[in-house]
Amino acid sequence: LPRRLFDRRPYMGIKPSYMDETLRSVALAACRAALKPLVRILLKHGVMHREFVELSKQVYVEIARDDYGIRGRPTNVARMALLTGMDRKEVTRVKTQLERRADDVSSSTPQQGQDRITRVLSGWHQDREFIDDGGKPLVLSLDGPVPSFAALVKRYGGDVPASTILRELKRTGTAHVADDTVHVLRRNYRLDTVDAAALSRAGSVLRDIGQTVAHNLYRGPRAESRFEARATNVQIPPWALPAYRKFVYAEGQAFLEKVDAWLTAAEIPEQEKADSGAQRIGLGLYWIQSGEATE
Repeated sequence: LPRRLFDRRPYMGIKPSYMDETLRSVALAACRAALKPLVRILLKHGVMHREFVELSKQVYVEIARDDYGIRGRPTNVARMALLTGMDRKEVTRVKTQLERRADDVSSSTPQQGQDRITRVLSGWHQDREFIDDGGKPLVLSLDGPVPSFAALVKRYGGDVPASTILRELKRTGTAHVADDTVHVLRRNYRLDTVDAAALSRAGSVLRDIGQTVAHNLYRGPRAESRFEARATNVQIPPWALPAYRKFVYAEGQAFLEKVDAWLTAAEIPEQEKADSGAQRIGLGLYWIQSGEATE
């Protein structure tokens, strides 16, 4: 291995000759690597092998149904059976489960709730009506006109009640309430404890990374690649980790704040979103470490 690796080259659709012979085994090896952190999460919470098998069947049918239809139509049962290797009866059973689950899903998903909290925090740190002359977030009264916490949530939180967002900010140590005023303690919304919301966020992070990697692998010749890069070094001693942590948290947070400011400036009002084709975009940074060396 070279001492330094800086890899940001997306797959360009050019297949070396060996890929036709080994692509299936390479795909399985890549899946094995990607599954390890997922299985660690599942075992931590008592999810057994049979439950995972059932879940994988649902995902197979869902992707076969949505991605392999002809002329924009959902894939039929016969084609899904051919693609997934399941018989038609099993495909029909799983497809019915998926349809029932879709009917039961609330319109406000955990991801949407987390995104709205992030928007509230962004507004609190960027909106001129909610910051002081030095650019610091104001201490807000709970209710009343701008600047108040209720007004902030009304502007940036969509239809989520201010009390709900405040409860979550307090629970995660992001904000503090004293004498009917709200103090923000940090810019970013983190879920440090392993609870339902933290697990939901973990799934969305892994999904985001996976979707970008898959897009770059299989995008068409006219589709733009999505930025995905790594900067790694294989010769870093354990004693360097504290300095690395300090550097990454400072520089990474500063960069994400710039990205957040750009996204905030480009967003459209909530009431215009439905007819505009607006979508979720963003950028994520993640720590890479091969071992469990102590600092």
